[in-house]
Formats: sequence, structure tokens, C-alpha cells
Amino acid sequence: MATLRQRSAHSKDDKAKTNGNAQFIDRSSLTSQSNQPPPMYRAIRFFFKICLHSFYGNVEVEGTENIAPDNYPAILVSNHSNSLTDAIAILSTVPPKSRSMIRMTAKDTFWHNPGVFNYVIKNAGTIPIKRRKDYDNQKVDNADAMGALIDSLGAGSCVCMFPEGISRYHPQLAPFKPGVAMIASDTLAKFQDKPDFSLTIMTSSINYLHREKFRSDILITFHAPIVLTPQHNANLFSPHKEERMDAINKLTELLESTVRSNLLDAQDWDTVRLGHVARKIYAGDLGTRISLGQYVRLTRKFVAAFSRHPHVVTTDGKSEDGNSSGDSDSSSEKTYYQDQLDFYHLKDYRIKQGKPPTKVLLGKLFQRSLLACLLSAICIPGLILWAPVFVAIKYKEKQIRQKGPLEDNLDEIAQYKLMISTFFLPLIWGFWVLMTLPIAMVTGPGIVVLMWLTIRWLEDLVHNAKSMLSLLRLLFMTQDTMYSLRDTRQELAGRVHEFAVKQLGLPDDPE
Repeated sequence: MATLRQRSAHSKDDKAKTNGNAQFIDRSSLTSQSNQPPPMYRAIRFFFKICLHSFYGNVEVEGTENIAPDNYPAILVSNHSNSLTDAIAILSTVPPKSRSMIRMTAKDTFWHNPGVFNYVIKNAGTIPIKRRKDYDNQKVDNADAMGALIDSLGAGSCVCMFPEGISRYHPQLAPFKPGVAMIASDTLAKFQDKPDFSLTIMTSSINYLHREKFRSDILITFHAPIVLTPQHNANLFSPHKEERMDAINKLTELLESTVRSNLLDAQDWDTVRLGHVARKIYAGDLGTRISLGQYVRLTRKFVAAFSRHPHVVTTDGKSEDGNSSGDSDSSSEKTYYQDQLDFYHLKDYRIKQGKPPTKVLLGKLFQRSLLACLLSAICIPGLILWAPVFVAIKYKEKQIRQKGPLEDNLDEIAQYKLMISTFFLPLIWGFWVLMTLPIAMVTGPGIVVLMWLTIRWLEDLVHNAKSMLSLLRLLFMTQDTMYSLRDTRQELAGRVHEFAVKQLGLPDDPE
């Protein structure tokens, strides 16, 4: 599989030699009608983009130059941690100028049952797949679907697939199933007589920071593509089963490791939490000025280290395979420190700066109170427009929470929040346009602008309220408590910094 890695690296180098998509020659003259997005797909992409950017506060996309352009057969592979939201994120963030259409796969029951959502799915270029769970766990035949999928790739389409096989709310990436590599094998075999045929496999990593929370963040990273050709990757469709399966397994491993390379991947949520604590102690004020991608990659360095060695840092800052003399584990101290921050609703920088004088705290509280009144007043008209969405979301969330443990249903909660928004927004807009028909030319765009501004104002109002709560906690916090937290932070900061520099190879000065 070293060949695949080299081809991926070469394609990235070649890309720099021409404008934008260097490793891809122009195939605009080969445009296939099947690759042109139908009107329903364009509408879906438009509404999904609005909903994604309305619900999530910051959607950062990296590596769009790695996306194979139209008319290049391609499979887009990604992790699957947030149900339908993953597909919405992919469709919304792939630039149409880079790829005008991404075909999804969906369970074939959408084609058997009536309904608005089913109609949308069927008319958006989606490929139906039979699932055993929908047929009483009986054996299903997907030969026709796989044939249609391979023919679609042969025509230059791009198909998005999630090799984990199932969406799940878990910090660790599930082992990839070999389905994508097997489709690649069958596709190369079918078009092996075409001398210029190539299949591009694009990988992406989706990181959600608090996926179910309103105005949280998403990072989507597209990695360097892997280009397969019948000439260079004949082992993928070798007549010898052992050689073929070995190549398929190696390709699957490569896809999994590439996607994993930019995820906060750990065995449990406590390890991810510790990584966040270590990152903010090490980065300090820099943490508020770096991009979301840098934020995730810096956190990942700590998460990866703690995953490999759960007790990697002891009280004297040495690794456990060194001469550690401390009795307690700094992991528990970081956990204790974060627990105290959560209890007092404080950020790390508040502890680092210390408690301001009472007059200063009262002055800041007064300023934020005035800002809260102003933001509340200007949000009221827009909140009336948003009310049906918020009520429906709250009702559905309450129903989902009754199904079982919250952590098992967070992806479903996030999915339905986006689906409800997608359904209600055009209805709300249409209703108010009809209610104000004489001035619809003004209210049409005005309603869109007002609803968007309301979301931004509401986001500012929530941040302002959290800041007021922190200031109140500081106001009533005793000096002894503050001194204790500062001492804990100072001791942790020294050890975390030493570990970051000596063990992780991070710079001595984060700036």
C-alpha cells in the first residue's frame, strides 16, 4: 500500500504546479448528463447550507483544493458520528465549483413509502441500498444497486459513503468496513480496458464540538486524494483471491488511518476532556486567536498522547517509563481542575488573570446588563418568526430524551434539529410573505435578513449571559478559593508545558 501513499503525495505536489486542481486535467468536454445536479438537489443543497450555518456558529472547511472536479470518478469517504447531519455537512460545504453534485446512498425504504422527505431523497440523485435490518435481518441482494453505483462512477459521478457502516455518538472511530475498497476493486475491474480511467478516493474528517448544541462549531477537513488506476493497482482486482483481499484490506486500513488523522479520537470522553484541558493550559491566550483547524490539531496531540499512555504524566512531569517519584497522577488533577471550572462556570483565563477588584466586577456586570437589555429588545421580532422552529425542536428533543441515555441519542437530536429547521424555514418565510403580500418585495428579503440577524444577536445574548454568570461567580468567590485554583493551575501549567515541549515536540513558546 506504499504505492497508494506515494500516489497521494505526488498528486498533492502536482496540484501546486497548476491552477487549483493540478493533478486533474480538464474534462469539461466530457460532461455527462447524469452528473448534472437535478433541481431538487440544488434546492436541497441551498436549504441545507442555510440550516447548517444557522444552527452551527462556525463551520470551517479545509482542503477543498483536494476535491476531484466534475467528471472524475470519485468516492468521498468520511467518518459517521452524527447521523443525517454528516450528509448535510458534506453537501453544504463541498463548493459547487469544485464538485457540482455529490451522490449519497440511502436505505431503499425511502423509495417504498410516501412522504415529503422520501420524495426529496428519491429526487436528489440518491442511490438506494437495501439493509438487512429493514428486512428482518434476512439476506438482501444489492447487486442492482452496486451495479448502478459502479455505472455512476464510470460516468464520472462522485459518491459519498461512510465506511463505519453506522452512525454512533462515540469519541473513537469505528473500524472501517471493506465496502468502499470492494467497490473500488469492482470499478477498476469493470473499466480496466480503458487506458485513461482512474478512480479518485477522497477522504474527509468531520469534527463536531458539542454537536447537539446550538451555535457550536464544525471542522471539515478534506485530505489529499488517493488516485487508483487499473495499471498501477491491478492487485485490487487480481484473479487470486488472497492477493485481492490483501489489497482491499490495506486500502481500507489506509482510508481509516487517513480519516482518523484529523479526529479527536479516543477510547472515552474523559480522555478527550483531558486533552482540551491540557491544550488550553498550554496555549493560554493563544487558544482564542488560532483557527478551528489549529485548535483541533493541537488538542489532538494531547488526546493522542493520553490515549496511548493514560497515565503518561505524573506529578514530577516525567513519563511513567522514566524515574517518576510522584504519588498522584496529573490526569486526576486536570480532571479536578476542570470540574472546579465547570462548577464555578469559569474559563481558564479567568483563573490565570485572578480575581479583579469588586468595583471592576460591578462595573462589568452593569455594562453587560445594559447589553443584555439591548440584545433582548432587538431579538423579539425575529424570535416571533423563529418560535415555531424552537417549539418543534424542543418538543422533539423531549421525545428523543425519553428513549434512553442522552449520550446514545445526541446524534439523533442534532439530526432532527436540522431536519425541523429545513422543513419550517421555507414555510415560515412563505407564510409571512403571504401575510404581507402588498409589500412582499420588501418583506421577502427582509424576513430572511431579520431571521439571520436574530440568530447572530441571540448568539451574542447567550455569550453575554454566560459572561455575566462568570462575573457573578467571581464576585462571590472567596480569595481562598481563587488562590487555591490559581495554585492548582500554576502547578499544572508547569507540568503540562514540560510534557508538551519534551514529549510532544511542541514549541516552548506557543505564540
